[in-house]
Amino acid sequence: MTITNRADGANGFDPDFADPPQWAAMYRAVRFQPVPAWSPAERKDYKRPKLSEWRKIQGVILPQDQFDRIWAENATRKNMGVVTGECSDNLLVVDLDTQKTTAAADWWNGLLAVHNNNLPLETVEQRTGGGGRQLLFRAPPGRVVPTCKTPIGVDIRGHGGFAMLPPSMHESGHEYVWLPGQEPWELEVSTAPDWLLDAIDALVKQHGGGTRSPGMGEGGSRPSDGPEAQYDGFGQQTDGREETMRDVVWHAVLELYRQSPIQPPEAEWPALAGQAWEAYERRVDTKAYYANKRDGLEQEGRGPTLFWQKFQSTMRRWGAPEFVAEAAKPPPKQDPPDAADEFSEQAYKAGQQAKADPGKLLEVLDIDQIKAMADPVWLIDQMIIEQSLGFIYGPPGSVKTFFALGMALSIASGKSEWWTRSVRKRGAIVYISAEGQANLKFRIAAWEQHNNTLTSAADTPFFLIRQSINFMKGEDVGVLLETVEAILVRAKMPILAVFVDTVSRVLPGAEENLQKDMTLFVKACDAVRIRFGATVIGVHHTNAAGGFRGSTVMPGAGDFMIEMRREAGALEGSIFAKKIKDAEDGWEQHFRIVKIELGGLEARSSLVLEPVDEAPKREPQTAWPDRDICRQILAAIDEAWSKGRPWCYARNSSRCAIPVIMKRWQLKREIVDDILLTWTTNGVIAEEVCDAKNHLSGYRKLLDF
Repeated sequence: MTITNRADGANGFDPDFADPPQWAAMYRAVRFQPVPAWSPAERKDYKRPKLSEWRKIQGVILPQDQFDRIWAENATRKNMGVVTGECSDNLLVVDLDTQKTTAAADWWNGLLAVHNNNLPLETVEQRTGGGGRQLLFRAPPGRVVPTCKTPIGVDIRGHGGFAMLPPSMHESGHEYVWLPGQEPWELEVSTAPDWLLDAIDALVKQHGGGTRSPGMGEGGSRPSDGPEAQYDGFGQQTDGREETMRDVVWHAVLELYRQSPIQPPEAEWPALAGQAWEAYERRVDTKAYYANKRDGLEQEGRGPTLFWQKFQSTMRRWGAPEFVAEAAKPPPKQDPPDAADEFSEQAYKAGQQAKADPGKLLEVLDIDQIKAMADPVWLIDQMIIEQSLGFIYGPPGSVKTFFALGMALSIASGKSEWWTRSVRKRGAIVYISAEGQANLKFRIAAWEQHNNTLTSAADTPFFLIRQSINFMKGEDVGVLLETVEAILVRAKMPILAVFVDTVSRVLPGAEENLQKDMTLFVKACDAVRIRFGATVIGVHHTNAAGGFRGSTVMPGAGDFMIEMRREAGALEGSIFAKKIKDAEDGWEQHFRIVKIELGGLEARSSLVLEPVDEAPKREPQTAWPDRDICRQILAAIDEAWSKGRPWCYARNSSRCAIPVIMKRWQLKREIVDDILLTWTTNGVIAEEVCDAKNHLSGYRKLLDF
């Protein structure tokens, strides 16, 4: 989307006729910190700033006179880049090497599928000279995003990072280019959504990040980085595995000399090197996730070939004065093994045991055995598989509990059909709910009345657990398992499903965005699911952006995900099949909300959901609101400006005026678009700079009417 009336002046930029200083001025206008870069003809590692002390400007914006001087000195230099992070208004770059590996595209498309309905994010994007993708975002104020390089072709340029920019020339002879309609002079850089920042944190946790440099420990100890990769601010790998290899070879050969100063025959060297290799292989890992460790290390130039070369080279130093002097020293004390070393040691020992005893190997099915496996059994036809894990999620007020409760009661009461779908089994239901308990009996009564069904303990095995449970604590999960076991004995029939309403209530104090915390939740659900052969259904909330809240561990583990959709105050809504394992998903089914009067001495009422064939029709809104409403909108625009947080037109900004006006005054998007365009055209409002220091621009009221 083209941004009209930009106060930064970037709209007047013409890429076809601009020289390097004009490109740089445009980037500065959109709050980038552009600096000259080397060219491929000048040096091999050309993707670096051509400034001797560029790190001094990571946290500050260049003064205008210094900026002008730098670009006057580099007026013909085509290659340039941006220093990411604080000096570029918290700019970060997601670099996807999709031209090299499908893993990068899989990672990105997976995030969009889970969090953004498979829709692309509207932000500035370029195609690199090598054919990859780079998407630009801004981190929220106060959020520091590190720089990280990964083996799956996903690199992050955050604090202390640097990324090449158009019109730079790549070593391939191709230019870096902005995608049409996604140029920084046409589109504002989007604020990174929470789920993307969480995904970046997960990458950094897994692969390392920041601006650290590797080094040897004190007193000749092993490299501190060992098998965990580290990267510098440019994303160049400095993981220390070659240093680890050198250290292992050196100490292995020294130990041979300490045992006997007579050098072993050269014919024995391969066997001796093989013994030393085992020690090295246990301490490092490959980043090539698609290969076994040895092959992956070899592909990365850190494998048997390099190891053998180092071993031979070190053996040929046998008897040299410095070698003899080093061997005379006592062997260095070994640091106690860290968790990674212990894990590698355990894995190696277990692998050797499995090699010696084939009975310890994991079960493997051939193609015929796979074909003979039992078909999946549906609990609810084409929606929920028996013995699965899934989620019903939506924002507050989306009536997700009414939906979940109706499903649970239909299964427990033996209904053969629910929402036009066959219910294949009948069994006991366990409903865990620590909220809304007081109204639960009215909701059940409303469901009974609407479905002309009378339930009782004798014929409807529906059981409520209302105490607080912490799925993060093993003792709580143990008590839960025994409680469900007691319900199984009492019900005298299988436990078909356990509902957890809501997920957040069973995770007190947990950080939902942390993978390790949510992995514990999934393990707790699996413990229930596996022991009782039951389906576990979590009722969960959405995040601020409208996607599934928390770590991607949960939707990744889920066999089904049902999203609840309902506008605030509406008497209708829909469910959307975000994910259905082994069946078609992506479908939407509409419902209406029915109010049920319960009667009694004190009038009570509750709600039930009823499926409908299609969405209720609404009268289209085509006219502007009345003059008083227009005055209110204009006054709100003026108030936002005076508070220093002006509304703007950019739809990817958290200050976008359109959704605020739509929600506050219940107007259609087309009407709001027309109002803003008309007022801008007629000089009633204009987008201007409100806070130059913090680069904030937005609508300012110019006229009253």
